[in-house]
Amino acid sequence: MTYPTPQHLHDHDSVHTHDVRPGARSTRRLSLLAWPAWLRVLAVLPVVLALWLAVAWAHAGAALW
Repeated sequence: MTYPTPQHLHDHDSVHTHDVRPGARSTRRLSLLAWPAWLRVLAVLPVVLALWLAVAWAHAGAALW
């Protein structure tokens, strides 16, 4: 039994005729690294604040020395 090669599975003429519906959402997601810097900061800020508060709460009753 022979299996088709990847080129054989997607072998079209020079013009693609895929049926693309207008308004259909893409299933491809952008990487977090592709976001602007300010948006990355906003995305990570709640996690950083939660960890900071957890550490502060854990050390609330502890003496430094």
